[in-house]
Amino acid sequence: MAGRRIRIVVCRMNGSLQILPVRTARRRRQFRGFPYAKYAGNPYWVAPLRTTQAKLFRKKPRFFDRADMALFLALRAGRVVGRIAAIENRAHNEHYGDKLGFFGFFECIDDDKEAAGGLVDAAGEWLAARGLQHMRGPVNPSMNSECGLLIMGFDSPPAILMPYNPPAYAALLESAGLRKEKDLIAYDVRIDKMKPGTRVHSRLSRLVERMHRRYPEVTVRKLDMSSYEDEILRFMHVFEEARRQNWGYVPVREKELLETARDMKQIVDPRIVVLAEVDGEPAGVSLSIPDVNLALLGLNGRLLPFNVFRFLHRLKRLRECRIFGIASLEKYRHMGITSLLLMHNILWAMEFGYDRGEASWVAEDNIRSSRTIEHGLDPVHYKTYRVYRKAL
Repeated sequence: MAGRRIRIVVCRMNGSLQILPVRTARRRRQFRGFPYAKYAGNPYWVAPLRTTQAKLFRKKPRFFDRADMALFLALRAGRVVGRIAAIENRAHNEHYGDKLGFFGFFECIDDDKEAAGGLVDAAGEWLAARGLQHMRGPVNPSMNSECGLLIMGFDSPPAILMPYNPPAYAALLESAGLRKEKDLIAYDVRIDKMKPGTRVHSRLSRLVERMHRRYPEVTVRKLDMSSYEDEILRFMHVFEEARRQNWGYVPVREKELLETARDMKQIVDPRIVVLAEVDGEPAGVSLSIPDVNLALLGLNGRLLPFNVFRFLHRLKRLRECRIFGIASLEKYRHMGITSLLLMHNILWAMEFGYDRGEASWVAEDNIRSSRTIEHGLDPVHYKTYRVYRKAL
């Protein structure tokens, strides 16, 4: 299938409803623009940068070296009322020997079940025409990007690279035949619970000291920005290897990894990326990044010409971060490196002025990761995201 170009036309009329494939520049602009209009005035939705969205929907990122995507719009009397993307991720299916398709970028008028059903059907038909047997989503556009549908925690903005949607979307997707596959948990971590003098800080400090005494060959340090790309490649193989058994994992190639690293370089804070080595060899990594969504809130996806000053001013004052993940190689886990990384990440984040973090996402059945976070950080489970599945 990878070498074939299957083109299908979907133009289904039901009263005034049309489901149309996006094949022109005008339709692409409508597809990109629909969320900005739908969420106008919503205090929690963070508008993605329009330049980034334009690049994504022209399929420019390296992800599309091993994937394809089709876009569909729902219209009533010429007015856009919904959108969806159907995604064939060949890297996923090659890794799992699977025939799984994906959908993403779903948006719809909150009470329009007919439009939602038509969009899901159109995405499913496109995927089925490529020999795929099931559909999972929403992912935007992969499990390594924005993932899941928000079903709990609508009263705050999403953290960086996490999605936002209104409460009505769960009913819309379920009315279209989608069923729960897995829930993903986001934890709210209040770093002030760990300030000097608190019980948690004393416990963390004692554990760090004890582990360093027991395993002096383990060293922990911050990211070295002077050799940024080499550092990323050196330590991300640890992250890749450690999460190989995680649900939804797909190997990320070096080209994709470097593309993401370059895109993120301007917002990375090296003081909250924690690296562990054993006798100088990479052993573990804890990845955190400032929550740039809080600097983008209310800018409507545009930095130029004047919003760039507001953005930079907010960026300097950010005191919140997202903890993407903590991982160590299996052969070193008996040394407690995962806990050590977590403790250093929090202690250093606090030292450099951060007062809150989101630890996300954790699959609902990943008990080991949940226990590590809950025991070490005393967090609150404050958001849940759901991934759906449907047979084609």
